[in-house]
Amino acid sequence: MKLKILLASALGLVVFACNAATTAISSVDVFATNKLLAKSINFGNALEAPTEGAWGIVLEESYFEAIKNAGFTGIRLPIKFSSHALATAPFTIDKTFMDRIDWAVNQATTRSLAIIIDMHHYDELMTDPAANKDRFLSLWQQIATHFKAAPSSVVFEIHNEPNGNIEPLWNEYAAAALKVIRESNPTRAVIVGPNGWNSAWRLPELKLPDDKNLIVTFHNYEPFEFTHQGAEWISPSPAVGVVWPKAGADIRAPWQNWSWDTTLEPSGDTAFNVTYNKGYAGAYFHRDAGAAGFSSLKIKTDQAVGLTVTCLEKNLPSGNPPGASVQTQAGVTLEIPLVSCGNPKTLGDLMLQNNTSAAVPIFKLEQLELVNASGSESLFSNAQDKAAAYLEYAAAWGRANNRPMFMGEFGAYNKADTVSRVKWTTFMRSESEKRGMSWAYWEFGAGFGAYDRTAKAWRPELLGALIPK
Repeated sequence: MKLKILLASALGLVVFACNAATTAISSVDVFATNKLLAKSINFGNALEAPTEGAWGIVLEESYFEAIKNAGFTGIRLPIKFSSHALATAPFTIDKTFMDRIDWAVNQATTRSLAIIIDMHHYDELMTDPAANKDRFLSLWQQIATHFKAAPSSVVFEIHNEPNGNIEPLWNEYAAAALKVIRESNPTRAVIVGPNGWNSAWRLPELKLPDDKNLIVTFHNYEPFEFTHQGAEWISPSPAVGVVWPKAGADIRAPWQNWSWDTTLEPSGDTAFNVTYNKGYAGAYFHRDAGAAGFSSLKIKTDQAVGLTVTCLEKNLPSGNPPGASVQTQAGVTLEIPLVSCGNPKTLGDLMLQNNTSAAVPIFKLEQLELVNASGSESLFSNAQDKAAAYLEYAAAWGRANNRPMFMGEFGAYNKADTVSRVKWTTFMRSESEKRGMSWAYWEFGAGFGAYDRTAKAWRPELLGALIPK
């Protein structure tokens, strides 16, 4: 049966009527709409649960009032539509559930708060996309038709954090959902984000349709070991006690430390102490997306060290190039052309290998930089610079593609100490605003919550980090 026939048979849907406005949208400035989301907060754990209240939160009118009075401009409303719709055609969404969403949208719009209708936790779509494609598109056809007369401050988000088996198909599925939405909402602002749980590093994979009314989202929980420390739903749970900002040098994201038989310890904010625990051990730096446009590598150590430097292409077939055998001198910068260590077009893996059969005691790696015509890029960073680099990567992608950017989730779990949470939240909020990006804090009143539902009051330190006076 063709999809349009299935969609047309979805009965019982009530067309949305908003107290603030009921006329259809004739035009929209998507950058202006993104500004409506400038200071937003997520209603996590409520309608994203299998049933409202199952995860501890039932929405109340007082919550919307508190958000408005605190100075927020918008709400992101994660919704698990897939738990409230028929599993077989015509995939009808439960009317009582849609009435509850209407109530929430009206609570926001009557207070001049923008609101995002975000399809969340359609887990079956992530694991078995093909079996759920028709249902996914039907859900969006129903949602879009239902809210077609809503004001432009009501924004759609195609799906939260695509991951797993849908990743190779995500561009196709997002475009198909957008096509369905555009049948009834030709100009409404729609949010779409990249694979990898909306990782900014995966933005280059996102192929957007030719549609000017799109807002691009990414999520920010960097560094994960800080923001998710003690999270019970993660196995193994990241250790508690991580502070932010962490002192000392760090590997600049998106580079990762894949070293073998080697210990790397920060030495100040810009260097690492390296110990080769065995012969032919290696300091190994990996980057999923690879780094292009570089011509050479600069290395400096505090003592003479014999190294084999190997530069690998991303997804290199079996067999590695021989690498470059080099001898560093204490305190002298050594520049190695990439053509001599593997000649990769895209550098995905960089190895600095001990070229002797014996362990090498500690030495300081003071400099490790990739060089191009306009300057150099260090593989080392500190906590603040590393966090800022993530945000700048997203902002630069937005500028290059002329798309408004929305940091749709960021937050630190309450197992982290309050001082660190406030510093982290302040930094991320401030740095995103410097780059002209809107944001939505995760989340209102649960484990990451800025609001204490028991005390019926904001946690003042976190609120101050988000909405400074």
